[in-house]
Amino acid sequence: MIPIHRILLAAALLAVAGCSLPRFAYQQAPNYVAGKLDEAFDLDEVQSAALDERLQRFFAWHREQELRQYRAVLQRAARDSSDGIRAEEFLRVHDEIRAAWRRAVDKAIDNVGDLALTLTPAQIASYEAYYEERSERYREYQEMSVQQREDYRLTRNLERLEQWLGDFDEFVRDRVSDRLRQLPDNYESWIRYRDARHRELVAALHDAQRTGLDTTRLKAILIGPDTEYARAYAPARQAYWQAYAEALEDISGWIDTRQRARLVSRLEDYARIVDDLVSS
Repeated sequence: MIPIHRILLAAALLAVAGCSLPRFAYQQAPNYVAGKLDEAFDLDEVQSAALDERLQRFFAWHREQELRQYRAVLQRAARDSSDGIRAEEFLRVHDEIRAAWRRAVDKAIDNVGDLALTLTPAQIASYEAYYEERSERYREYQEMSVQQREDYRLTRNLERLEQWLGDFDEFVRDRVSDRLRQLPDNYESWIRYRDARHRELVAALHDAQRTGLDTTRLKAILIGPDTEYARAYAPARQAYWQAYAEALEDISGWIDTRQRARLVSRLEDYARIVDDLVSS
């Protein structure tokens, strides 16, 4: 499927994602989301106008109802991180962000889901081509050897950690790398989940042309926990994040005071940015 959940969450959480111009980015989020959906579905002028109006409503709701919750999460994460990262604290933040994503997608479907009824077969085909083009990196991953996959995951995880903590020295980097290599491979199960969800969405979009489509079915496909593919993926997802949280707790004991202060400072900065957005 089009990664609408990621688009909406990214737009909703731009302030906490490290954007250099978070206020401007958040204000432009409706245009960004609309542009991505238009790119995927090749919307006509009438559809684009309807989408713009609905996205304005969605982001008004988000500003009024959601941003304060993000601020509270960031403030608590900063306090918790001041004396190190604990697995249970990280998992609590992860669960809160996941819940925020689900609320955002649920509300977005309420606002824009009915536009699925207006899609033509050609527009659905456009989306399918869009999906396949953006799936190329996952296909490349599936063609890698076991060692190549491990190296790929390690590089991505190291880059993410150093964005938050700053560069590791050579000794700590080797130690962190060894710990990260112990994480399970979640990519294969994620790709299967993603592809199955995509197929269900395409089938629903085609069905909408004949029998209609209510928001309940869209929500079940995109965020429901009871689909066959969601149930199949859940154990791997839970196991990965538990392992990741435990790895972070270990790594937290190896970083220096400067790196811990950098992490706390970034979290506090993002909390202030969200506070500014709430007040503006």
